[in-house]
Amino acid sequence: MTIEAVAGDRYILATGVEGAARLALLDSVYGPDAMRIMTAIGIPPGGCVADIGCGTGNTTRWLANKVGPRGQVTAVDISADQLAVAQSIAEVEGLGNIHFARANAYDTGLPRDHFDMVHCRLLLCHLVRPLDALREMAAITRPGGLLICFDLDITGLFSFPATDCYVRLQALLASHNRLRGIDDTLGLNLPRLFREVGLVDPDIAFIHPVYIRGEQKRLWEYSFFETSPHLVGSGLTADAELKQLSAALAAVAADETISVAQARMPAAWARKPS
Repeated sequence: MTIEAVAGDRYILATGVEGAARLALLDSVYGPDAMRIMTAIGIPPGGCVADIGCGTGNTTRWLANKVGPRGQVTAVDISADQLAVAQSIAEVEGLGNIHFARANAYDTGLPRDHFDMVHCRLLLCHLVRPLDALREMAAITRPGGLLICFDLDITGLFSFPATDCYVRLQALLASHNRLRGIDDTLGLNLPRLFREVGLVDPDIAFIHPVYIRGEQKRLWEYSFFETSPHLVGSGLTADAELKQLSAALAAVAADETISVAQARMPAAWARKPS
């Protein structure tokens, strides 16, 4: 098992305590629909579940409650800071059915053909080799078990009426992701990727929240400014433009005549052949 990230894989957002508030906000935006989809598919009571790229554990804790005390959730992340936050919250909530493990998504070290369900959310869009990570997740899923992934389509991020600041924000994020060699529309391709790793009859759904007010309206604004030092370092923008964008985005957030569609989150799920 390897823990280090492979060359090119770099999570550029804040982790641990510094990133927890943004991840909680993200969960408030996408979590309700993701949980609705998983509930409809069925979480096995007493089942064995793996949550790969668990972050600070927002979905992990929900899964732990769904499988119940007879079930087990194994939560994996490459970041020790993320795992420390996830474990501390789980302990406060009295969730003793979660095992936390630090590992690389390409080589989790988890048993093969073992888990009733394997889950990841917004993991693959950070990886330069997403298909290899999917192969690993399929390998640890038991025959007949379920793999479900929620990932990203950045083209779903826009305001309406259209605003120059959101057009520019999306363009900057897309340009930086291309430089990093990652696919920020990967969620659209999940069914094809599932078939490539041997899963059968994949299904797909879209989560596409829209807000007219509140903190949720600002999720991708906040995420953008967490990444902004890397954008400047890559030569894609400069501090002067970021200052202008900050004022324009704040004005959109305060204007209830403008709605903001968050980046789409396609969800795909399929079973491993028995």
